Amino acid sequence: MRLPLSPFEVRAYGVAVTGGPDCNATQTSINGAGVVRSGAELPISVPLPLEPEAHRLALDGLAQRPDEAVSLAFTLPFCAAHCLCCDRDILAAQPEEVIGDYVDGLIEETRRLAERLGTRREVLQLNLGGGSASELEEVQVSRLVHAVRDAWHLPADAEMSIDCDPRRVGWMQMQLLRSLGFTHVNFGVLDLDPRVQQAIGRRHSAALIDDVCEVARSCDIEYVNLGLMIGLPHQNLASWRDTLRRVVAMAPDRISLQCYRHQPRLSPGQYAIDVDALPEPNECLELMRLTAEVLRGAGYCWLGSDQFVLETDQLAIAQSQGRLRRSLVSYTTAPPSAMLAQGVAAVGEIDGHVFSNTESMAAWRQAVRAGRSPVARAQPLTPWRARVRQAQQQLQCQLEVPQALLRDGLQPVYARLARHVQSGWIQVQDDRLVVTEAGRLALPQLIAELDELPLAEPGPRPGV
Repeated sequence: MRLPLSPFEVRAYGVAVTGGPDCNATQTSINGAGVVRSGAELPISVPLPLEPEAHRLALDGLAQRPDEAVSLAFTLPFCAAHCLCCDRDILAAQPEEVIGDYVDGLIEETRRLAERLGTRREVLQLNLGGGSASELEEVQVSRLVHAVRDAWHLPADAEMSIDCDPRRVGWMQMQLLRSLGFTHVNFGVLDLDPRVQQAIGRRHSAALIDDVCEVARSCDIEYVNLGLMIGLPHQNLASWRDTLRRVVAMAPDRISLQCYRHQPRLSPGQYAIDVDALPEPNECLELMRLTAEVLRGAGYCWLGSDQFVLETDQLAIAQSQGRLRRSLVSYTTAPPSAMLAQGVAAVGEIDGHVFSNTESMAAWRQAVRAGRSPVARAQPLTPWRARVRQAQQQLQCQLEVPQALLRDGLQPVYARLARHVQSGWIQVQDDRLVVTEAGRLALPQLIAELDELPLAEPGPRPGV
């Protein structure tokens, strides 16, 4: 899958070391000429994460329901280069040996999960993302998918999606992905303006994106999603309108929208971003309004605040019928299921409890080699938090919260949302709270505010 990066060739610098308990690791480095060389064997020992009790109990509970389907999400923390605007913990330009060892770990992790939960359990969704699957060789992608088929039951109609770098794929790669069962491909675009691309260190032409979309369609990929980003340096209404016009001409099935978050303390690469060139918050809102106006005019249906799909799309139909759901990965029509996330820093969910793998690559690989769970953190679900999540689902999928739901112990949710009536974001009706057109642009903020509510249901006030 690893075609030369266009228009620049990326070479790796630094050291990648893998290892586990009771074994030695070979230090592999890439020199400036791009030549792989092996150094001395170095023992590695890192603290292994302790599996949270909540995770063990959740898996035990799921194992007792052998007929219940699951969804799988594999985190791939690799990219050809680290874009300056990216806030993810990405490993750029890694050698084949490092990526191959990581794929081995994913295969081992999913096999052990299947053994723990019962093999041949049906899979509703399979996602490969987090970075770019384009960094994997064809044989590595094939090995991973075949390992999933060996460990689980992956039916022909499973929803299989994959994230790819449009600069790193071609016809043969698309053919392979389709033959493996992938029907959804996500291509990161961000912006088509050359000045914006230069500012974030990500260069590609509009013609290249157009060609990749055509290649994917020619290989019978059912859904092509283009990912855009608002709030990047040098973006303005004129340049963004031109980007939207060219994206619409490419006729993608879906368009996803992200907002740039400038937090260089957490993502040091963002220190290279010129903060004086970033659009102001009110300018970002205008860019959002323009996006909705242009894409709606082109026949796209707006889901939540960050997804646009054609009006004939199954997601648009599901929204009109009240069946749309938001998973940890994306909007979906699949029924609720446990999301088993595998890989470093992967985040999954079982029965509403959220679990996160260790963020340390060495600890994750060592835990998998030792046959232990790499889950390091758990966010148990309380009955109160479950009702809050239900309200958030209603906001994200239907842009409203029924009054009946708010009466079910969710008065703090009602109060938090009702604060935005004066700002025009929320409208109070007889039987529901409704997100207005203006509030839709601020939907991520509304969802985040509900996350700030306590995990447990607030008790009565003293004297009440």
